[in-house]
Amino acid sequence: MFIGNRNRNKVERAISEIRRGLPIIIYDKSNYLLVAAAETLEKDLFNQYGLISGKIYVILPSSKVTCISQNVEHSSKRLLINNFDELFHLVNCSKEDHTKELQRSKAIDECAITLLKSSELLPYALVVDVNFKDEYEMRGWCEKSDVIALDVLFINNFQQNQDIYEVCKTPLFLKQTQKVNIISYRTCNGRKEHYAIIIGNPGKNSEPLVRVHSSCYTGDLLDSLSCDCRSQLHQAIQIMTDSGNGIILYLMQDGRGIGLTNKLRAYDMQRKYNLDTVDANRILGFEDDERSFAVAAEMLKKLGIKKIQLLTNNGRKLSELKNNGIEVTRCLPLIMERNKYNDSYIETKFSRLGHRLRTF
Repeated sequence: MFIGNRNRNKVERAISEIRRGLPIIIYDKSNYLLVAAAETLEKDLFNQYGLISGKIYVILPSSKVTCISQNVEHSSKRLLINNFDELFHLVNCSKEDHTKELQRSKAIDECAITLLKSSELLPYALVVDVNFKDEYEMRGWCEKSDVIALDVLFINNFQQNQDIYEVCKTPLFLKQTQKVNIISYRTCNGRKEHYAIIIGNPGKNSEPLVRVHSSCYTGDLLDSLSCDCRSQLHQAIQIMTDSGNGIILYLMQDGRGIGLTNKLRAYDMQRKYNLDTVDANRILGFEDDERSFAVAAEMLKKLGIKKIQLLTNNGRKLSELKNNGIEVTRCLPLIMERNKYNDSYIETKFSRLGHRLRTF
């Protein structure tokens, strides 16, 4: 099994190296790219980069480029970095305008950004183009330098793999109902664990109520007033309890998929610059919503569920479930609990993310 998963294991090891502030090599048929996370790179290692190449770039994701450019951009760009202080300033002062210095990026650059997002780091990849004669020379250098080399095909396959397997199952007693079982699922690419909270006994041939709920540490656990996540979660539990059964798919993708730390950064950006959640994400280099709901469809298939009634105000959940083989026979809204702290957050859901209250 270990040998069969060698390619996947390499990607997981590369993510671990990047989170530790170390560089890796990614390559395709014509490019060799030394990559590190701008966020975690230390000054000494940055200076060593300069010994490898005279040109050190930061790749800015397309969402970031759109924010700082007067024209709508649809691709990432490279920004030449001359010293560590410039790099530190870029990472920590996200509203700076660098449009005059932006250069065209390479196709391989997108894979560097993908790796950083998988690591839940800020998606600013520090890169150096390395000139190896061939793959043999590259592997020799990597072995001597103790650096992982990663084919971009491995990264793409890793990102697209939505396979999951069941880890364990146990009864769970909730305040609203004691007729609950919870199943833990682990993704085969090793990144996440997700949970199916099964209320009552929804039959495989029925059309159970289903809520696809993304984790929210600040809302679900701390009862934050800045969102409506906890309210929607407990509202869904109560609706399912009243109807006799239902399934909550609790997905570990906080902050619309950017991770808790980056969500906190986005909160800080909102307050500093009076931004909504969409613009704060974009300034940090993230898309409006980085989540995938394909894994929710895989969880339903594991449970033998093919048809559902979906509790949501988010049309993307509906379309992604349908595109991944789940029939949604009815879509039911959840009431959005508004207050003075989350009013802008909820208005952004309606005006910019396409959420709406409706039954169909």
